[in-house]
Amino acid sequence: MLKSFFHTGFVVKDIEASIKFYAEVLGMRIAGRTEREGEFVEQVLAFPGAHIKGGFVDMGEGHQLELIQYLSPASGENNLHRNDLGASHLAFFVDDLDTFYQETSQKGIRYNNPPASMFDDDGKLSRKAAYAQDPDGNWLEFVETF
Repeated sequence: MLKSFFHTGFVVKDIEASIKFYAEVLGMRIAGRTEREGEFVEQVLAFPGAHIKGGFVDMGEGHQLELIQYLSPASGENNLHRNDLGASHLAFFVDDLDTFYQETSQKGIRYNNPPASMFDDDGKLSRKAAYAQDPDGNWLEFVETF
């Protein structure tokens, strides 16, 4: 029986660059670092000779984002599109999406479009959202609710 969420994992090309992005651009807290090889990681990942470096970032609310760099076997290129089977995204609530969009765009976040507005049946603004990618092409969603 499931108990609770633990973490979400993204495969990254360069663990140091990814940790820097999530900590400095998005303001997340570095919660830990790992390096694993040997029998346990080989069995879990099903790669003989598996060797990974990892880092955890969070916002102090329980859920963590695990960033994993595969040293062996090395990762291929990210060719997933948002609509491909197996593609995923991680969504965050933000206070002021327009300001967040401007500030993070200047820091190098690649958005697919400016924030979109959603209105309820009465014509009242109910949500704004924007999709972006991290340096490795992992999809992020930023949402402001009203």
